[in-house]
Amino acid sequence: MKLLTLDDYKKAGDTFWEKYWYVAKELGEDAKTEDILKVMESLGAVAMKLRQEEEAKTAPFGFNKKDKDETTECESEG
Repeated sequence: MKLLTLDDYKKAGDTFWEKYWYVAKELGEDAKTEDILKVMESLGAVAMKLRQEEEAKTAPFGFNKKDKDETTECESEG
């Protein structure tokens, strides 16, 4: 496994710190790092659930669904 580079840390830090400071601000000045990280984990789980629900609403359903292995009639005849 390849070691992480400084550039890898910088890329990850761009998203991590934005989220960290958002949660820290919401919790207030006296928030401890441990509390911030716990809330970030919980908030991330909720955000993922909401994203999945939103994607499910816009995903094809019923007869509009297509299986990955399904081919159309034209493709199978050709």
